Amino acid sequence: MREIIEFRIGEPEASSFLGNIGRSLGIVRNVRLPLKDERVRLIGELDREFNRRGRSFFMGWSISRHYTPEEIQSAQMFALRPRSIFEPCGEMNGTEYDESEACSLCGAGARQSTDLHLEPESIPKRDLSFTIAREIVISNRLAQALQAHGITGAGFLPVRDPTGSLLRDWHQLTITSAPVDIVPPTLVGNDLFDLDEQGQYRCPQGHVLGLNRLSELWVRRESYDGSDLVQTRQLTGARRGVLHPKPEFLLSPKLYRLLRELKVGRLVVEVAYLA
Repeated sequence: MREIIEFRIGEPEASSFLGNIGRSLGIVRNVRLPLKDERVRLIGELDREFNRRGRSFFMGWSISRHYTPEEIQSAQMFALRPRSIFEPCGEMNGTEYDESEACSLCGAGARQSTDLHLEPESIPKRDLSFTIAREIVISNRLAQALQAHGITGAGFLPVRDPTGSLLRDWHQLTITSAPVDIVPPTLVGNDLFDLDEQGQYRCPQGHVLGLNRLSELWVRRESYDGSDLVQTRQLTGARRGVLHPKPEFLLSPKLYRLLRELKVGRLVVEVAYLA
């Protein structure tokens, strides 16, 4: 497995401290490096120095993981990474959430109490998409395939436009299986250089582990009920307006192979592990 980290760094800062590393996009430099590259450590040190002055050295970051065919073939589970993301989300179109049992500290536990309402023209013409609030929308084609192949752990709810009219081409995909527990060595934090040791984004009740998952995902084997589609009990993220902390979504090898056979576009997964 190869891990690549990508930074977006202001061009003046990149030019001053990194020389000609990366690709200039005008006012921003795109820097891609193997995660274990010594220059990643240098960027971390620069960021800590900038933080002491109330600034950040990089403007954004992301990690991609690339696997060999053998690693894919032997995987026990796959973590689904949202790729096709759109807005506005359900709550911005009239979808209601019941927060009466939500955690007062982190906002976890809000329950969708109505059908999902979305603007039809905002939904990507893809089989599988996520709103910015991580509501999952799938095509009729994919819904029928999941049902025909006996995919377990998947539920299908209607999608409506903001006026309440049914959108017949789409379904909301929900997870009906028992949640699984995230366990070490899964690493969660703000970024690779800030593991949130002060607990700013961690819920004391254990609902939210932190802002971002930084490593591959490990879940407790005993918590897995064998379903093809599952989600984690613990969440990552933060409550910001219509955004809530969200679980990780996991696929069985059977479901992953089916999605590949159906040529579901923009499908991004990582190998996940049962511990």
